Amino acid sequence: MKVSNVFTFVASAAVIALGATACGSAAASGPSTANPQTASILMNYFAQAEQGGYWDAMENQTGKDAGLTLQVQQGGPGIQTIPQVAAGKADFGIANADEVMVARKNGLPIVAVAGAYDTNLFCMMSHKEQGITEFSQLNGHQVSRRPAPYFDFLKSHFQLDGIEEINFTGSLADFKRNTNLIQQCFVTSDVFKASREGVDINVLSVAKDGGYNPYGLLLFTTDKVVKEKPELVKSVVAASITGWKNFLADPAAAKTAVLAANKDTDPAIFDASAKTIKDGNYLGSSIGTMTDERWSTLRDQLASIGQLPADFDPKTAYTNAFLPK
Repeated sequence: MKVSNVFTFVASAAVIALGATACGSAAASGPSTANPQTASILMNYFAQAEQGGYWDAMENQTGKDAGLTLQVQQGGPGIQTIPQVAAGKADFGIANADEVMVARKNGLPIVAVAGAYDTNLFCMMSHKEQGITEFSQLNGHQVSRRPAPYFDFLKSHFQLDGIEEINFTGSLADFKRNTNLIQQCFVTSDVFKASREGVDINVLSVAKDGGYNPYGLLLFTTDKVVKEKPELVKSVVAASITGWKNFLADPAAAKTAVLAANKDTDPAIFDASAKTIKDGNYLGSSIGTMTDERWSTLRDQLASIGQLPADFDPKTAYTNAFLPK
């Protein structure tokens, strides 16, 4: 996911541009074209296929029948969606479920309002010659990762006390040079790039092989927006879910929006990522829906590594109330 320095400026400009927050009243009768509303969604990284449903929603303006204009803003490596949304710099953002729950525990008034990825895209790749087929075999290796709850859980659950942790840079060149290196990746773009460059790899899914599966790239907002503009939340949730369904049926509109927002996008990587998302059923069969069981399991896993109290109520971190009936 390495990008040119010019996009650091673009991402910064995107945040500055987020001064346009949701407007219009949330009347009991709901928004209409006579009472238009605008909402912004801040992405967690530069525009890419993995965010495709949100970009489709903007490109097709799937909320227009409800009087909604959707503005999707790309992020970048220096932009964190949760503090930006909590501070009112954007109306909505995307994040993983574990990030939302930990932020909620830390006092940030955010709440997830719709799921996206039912199976999280995070994985770890290794050189095939190392013969790594399970997480316990990471011991004795150098591991490139971003500090994140998923990796703390893997370390604890698989007793990874014999690894050398280094910061993840996103550089495939480093991985290619060092056959002892295990590298964090997305099962979509990063796996495709490795294959395209002729690197034989084994891939371990954090969700499927590690048993740690927070909802990925879910949609969240603040308590304030939920309370004061429930009809806006409902419209944005509906538009986003429609966008994801459109993306699965035909990713062309999302591709157009992503290429426009991120000039550094490789169309071949977009196409391969979109195909993996669809073929692997990573979005699941009921896009948007979140279950008590999944959130409770995640709470217990985070509690086991000391990132949440065991009695934390996961229902404070999410709601299904705004999903289409």
